[in-house]
Order: sequence, then C-alpha cells, then structure tokens
Amino acid sequence: MQADGRGAAATQPLQEKVYTLIKDEIVNCGMSPGSVICEDVLVEKFGTSRTPIREALLRLQRERLVDIFPRQGTFVSQISLKDIYEIYQLRLIIEPQVIKISCRNLDPAVLSEFRDFFTRLETQECPYAEWFRQDRELHSYIVDSSGNRQLQQMYATIMDQNLRMRILAGKIPSRMRDTNHEHLAILDALLAKDEEKAEQVMASHILSSRAGVLRLEGFREGSPSPDDSKSLLYEK
Repeated sequence: MQADGRGAAATQPLQEKVYTLIKDEIVNCGMSPGSVICEDVLVEKFGTSRTPIREALLRLQRERLVDIFPRQGTFVSQISLKDIYEIYQLRLIIEPQVIKISCRNLDPAVLSEFRDFFTRLETQECPYAEWFRQDRELHSYIVDSSGNRQLQQMYATIMDQNLRMRILAGKIPSRMRDTNHEHLAILDALLAKDEEKAEQVMASHILSSRAGVLRLEGFREGSPSPDDSKSLLYEK
C-alpha cells in the first residue's frame, strides 16, 4: 500500500516538500474550505523563505485548491454545489467503466487485504485519517490497475478535489458505516471477477457518496443541479 503525503515529503527538495505539505493540509481538510492562508504563518511553520511558499500557493491555485485575490488575500478554495456535481459526474463516467477493465488484472491478495481492513471496521473503530487513506488507496488501486498513465494522472487530480468533500461528509457516522458496506460489496464483486456486478456496485457507491456530500450543511439532495451538468449526470 502507498505511503501518505507526509512520508513522501520527507525525502523531497524543499520547494516540493512545502508544496506537498500545504496540499496535504488542504486536501485532508486540515485547512477548511474558505479559510485564510497567511504566508507569515507558513513561513514560520516551515522555517523557510517566502519564495517556496508563494510558488507552492501558485501551483495550488492552478489546481483549484487555492484562491488568490490581489489586495484581498489567499484562501483555501470553497466547495460549491457545481463543484460537487462536476466531480461526481467525472467519477461516474470513469470509475464504473475502469473497474470492468481492471477487474481481471487485480491481485486477489491485495483485494483480500483491503477486504480484511474494511471488515474489521464492522466491529472496531479506526482513526478518520487512516480510514480515508485506505478508502482512497482502494479506488486508486483499481484505476492504477487499468495501466493507463494518462487516466491515473487525471484521476489523482479528481480525487484531490473529491477527498475534501468526502472527508467532510464521511464524518457523518451513518455515511462511514454505509461506505464500509459498499466497499465490501465492491471487493466481493472483484474477488469473484464479476465485471458486471463490479460496475453496478461501483456506480451505486459513487451515487451514495454524492448523496452524502449533498447532506452537508449548505447542500441538499433535492437541490437543483447546475444547468450545464444536469444532462450528463449518471442516474439509475
């Protein structure tokens, strides 16, 4: 299984390390959507000059994780209703198809390891950070097994945005429990090499995840989708 961002940052050059650590804080909601980013605080925190901080923030701005407003300040980007529909639209286009492609390429031993982890959570508690790491690794493992490097890169960007939404929604106790059941259904279909079932349960899982995000304060399941996304949303 993959190392987390903090572990990877330890061996990176300073500029890349600063970028990785700031991004990790944003993606994992250590910095909440809409919160102010103060360069002085980051300079003191990382013990570096302003140059790598500013370069990291500009890079994160290009990734739509940071908003920089001249003479106003720098902020963690907000999550809009349109963002939610667009991100889940992409996931629904990609993942149900990719799981069919990857189904027969996946290592049963790795799948069993994931299944053991999510099965243990039926009776044991787990720190949120570890749970979300395993969740992301499962989805990334399925996509990586497609062998398509362009898809892997695009998917990583999508998941950086989606993880913020899912962390906020995942702290709703019922959503975490439901997600465990959905992961087990996905893993059972993959271990059985049932491509059609895997496609079906993956699509259902993503729709349930979207519904969980829409239950957050400020978003509702019944809210109308943005006009330019409505026609492409994957619905059962």
